[in-house]
Amino acid sequence: MSDMPVARAGINPWLGWGLLVAAETASQLLLKIGSDHLAGADGIGAWALAVLSSPAALAGFVCYFLSFLAWITLLRDSDLSRAYPMTAMMYVTVPLSSIVLLGESIDLTRWLGVAVICTGVVLVAGDEDDDAGRAP
Repeated sequence: MSDMPVARAGINPWLGWGLLVAAETASQLLLKIGSDHLAGADGIGAWALAVLSSPAALAGFVCYFLSFLAWITLLRDSDLSRAYPMTAMMYVTVPLSSIVLLGESIDLTRWLGVAVICTGVVLVAGDEDDDAGRAP
């Protein structure tokens, strides 16, 4: 292998994380809205037709694919062990969006759970310089 740096055509990490969070949050909201079309769909054929006839579900799939593209791009330049915990940001954005856009309510116990998850993310994903000087 060569020690030469590899030119990457990736996106700015902040933009990538923003796109990932926005697209993943939107996909969850749209899939939830699209799931309303599944009421009464018995059997896989009727279910598939109901999903394919739901603009919200289709838009949710598109957003899910966009989040996949952002994720795969971010992984190219990140350690999985540091990047994956960052996806827990959706534990905040999805509930907040659900309150604002879907009229859902979330009790204090769930918010405490979200806070615990966020605290864990901070501990797990910490600063990359924490590992400097440690043996592999």
